[in-house]
Amino acid sequence: MTDDPAAPIALISQRRSLPPWSIEAGAPGRLGLHLLVQGSFQLSRADGQVLGLEAGDLVGIASNANDVVDATPGMRVHCTATPSLDASANAPGEVVSLFYARDAAWAARLPPVLHLAAAEVRQEPGLSAIVGLLRAELGRGSAEEERLAQSLLDPLLAYTLRCWRGARAGQRAFQPPAPLDPRLARALAALQADPARPWTVEALARAAGLSRAAFARRFLAEVGIPPLRYLAECRMQLASRLLVEGDDSLARVAGQVGYESEFAFSRAFRRHHGEAPGTFRRRVRACPGALLRAPTRAAA
Repeated sequence: MTDDPAAPIALISQRRSLPPWSIEAGAPGRLGLHLLVQGSFQLSRADGQVLGLEAGDLVGIASNANDVVDATPGMRVHCTATPSLDASANAPGEVVSLFYARDAAWAARLPPVLHLAAAEVRQEPGLSAIVGLLRAELGRGSAEEERLAQSLLDPLLAYTLRCWRGARAGQRAFQPPAPLDPRLARALAALQADPARPWTVEALARAAGLSRAAFARRFLAEVGIPPLRYLAECRMQLASRLLVEGDDSLARVAGQVGYESEFAFSRAFRRHHGEAPGTFRRRVRACPGALLRAPTRAAA
């Protein structure tokens, strides 16, 4: 950290304890950037919406995201206990939180909520490398490692913003790794051939010829995200293309991607893209030649 008031200021903290617990996601005049290391998480927004998060995700909260009235609570990151027969479910949740202070004009250019899924972080080599280095240095605990970790904070922010803006502008495609297990590949082929079908983990496991537990475990290990999140991302990718390339109504697009109502589709699309389907359609069509943003944070 520097004493120069004109220079960027970054603070770092860690929380590691058994759930349930929560932390403030933002701070006045600062961008809060949270690396979810271990556990199951939710972000509660000031407007009442809840965003599901997973270990490996990066989520940033701009200082203006907590501008609320009438004593409405600000955003919080909640570490939640997930019911499971697996003893590892009792493991502590862990978050590394970074708070950046910049001038007001800089902060105003940031999105209220910036979310990169774990698979997106892994896909970006520079960002993934910095996250790995930061975690390694913080794990050692000495004063020297703390200084080295501090030196990584500005590059981490720069890569995070570039990755988010690149995805937002559709400059790259999100491509989870293809599974090596041919049984998982069969299930993925069935899902991709009919994403509108009301798939369940059990149905996908049957397509793969595996038990539900074995399928879910292997899918997460090889693909990097849970099966139903992958399904939601496939649906959002298809919806994005249908909106931009065709003139079907929102209700018809909703049916084509597996949603029972236009309202449910619009809510899921807004949660995924940060904007309504109609707004997305107009924005992308206004930029001829722009590639579609790939899905990254959909919810079924």
